[in-house]
Amino acid sequence: MKQNITIIGWTDWFWKWTAEFLLKHFWSDISLTITWRNTEKWEKLISLFKREYPKGERLFSTNNIESVKNADITVFAVPIAFMEESIKNIAPHLKQNSVVLDVCSIKEFSSIALKKYSPKWVLIIPTHPMFWPFISSIAGQIFVLTSEEKDRLDFRYKFLVDFLNKNNAKVLETSAKEHDKMMAVVQGLTHYDIFVFAETMKRLWVDIKKSLDFVSPIYKLKLSSVARYMSQNPKLYWDIQMYNKEILNVHKTFMEVSSNFNKIVENKDEANFIKIIEETKKYFWDNAQKWQVYTDKLIYLISKQIDLVKNNIWKSINFENIYTQKVINKKINSYKNETIYLENWEKLFLDEWRVFE
Repeated sequence: MKQNITIIGWTDWFWKWTAEFLLKHFWSDISLTITWRNTEKWEKLISLFKREYPKGERLFSTNNIESVKNADITVFAVPIAFMEESIKNIAPHLKQNSVVLDVCSIKEFSSIALKKYSPKWVLIIPTHPMFWPFISSIAGQIFVLTSEEKDRLDFRYKFLVDFLNKNNAKVLETSAKEHDKMMAVVQGLTHYDIFVFAETMKRLWVDIKKSLDFVSPIYKLKLSSVARYMSQNPKLYWDIQMYNKEILNVHKTFMEVSSNFNKIVENKDEANFIKIIEETKKYFWDNAQKWQVYTDKLIYLISKQIDLVKNNIWKSINFENIYTQKVINKKINSYKNETIYLENWEKLFLDEWRVFE
């Protein structure tokens, strides 16, 4: 007997990833319904989804409440700002003894809403898949589950955990409060630091292209992180800053530390500067050793790629595009500033291609 699964899919892409993931692994065992609120955009997304993933029984709907009444599993995949409102309006209509999940990156307020508005005997599994919805495999990806202890005894919860483990995902079971406390640093502090860094460069009118002439591998990794975050929808970052109540304390601490370092430099207080860094190094030391090895590995791989290119000037070599996996075999004319010039003066940017013999 097929399981009825409904995805409340108001996010641009995570509904699509969730739907494809379910169809890939369970397409013969499920009947899938996906809802959307923007009819104009919805039609385009339906066409895209049908073209890219034609198999599996599914129904597209704009009626959220009717779509969950007979659902054995409901997944809330809506923006953070709409999560509580959506749960309040839809969760009371969930089927008794069904399962409900959300994929919100803030867990405490969504968990409270699910518990408050869902009927009794609904299994609640608040979930945070900690990855962008463009991956082809969940191997190595982190799923944070914040169900209550009593719900972790349910066979359906255990099935989910076993399935994720068998597919080599990393399952982290914790409380919603502990999750949000950690996310205030992992997300909140990281985003805050990245955006302050980027805005500072903008205000200084730094010529980013020219700065790459002076680049070190670590600076390049930093710029890569900035570019990655800046290319995403800022509304998501705003919602994370707004809805995680632990974040303001992180901001306050960040600004106090930043101000303190500024005063130390203004006062030319070398001793205090070195003292703080040495004390912080002790705090970080065990992990610092591990992550230094990680960055060393990245730098080593980059250097090996450059050496491979330089050692094969005027020779044919294989290139694989890291985005499309397209493989070509071309003769290299020259290499300069991380740009590979082929014999016909076609240009390939080393960052976008894997080089191999």
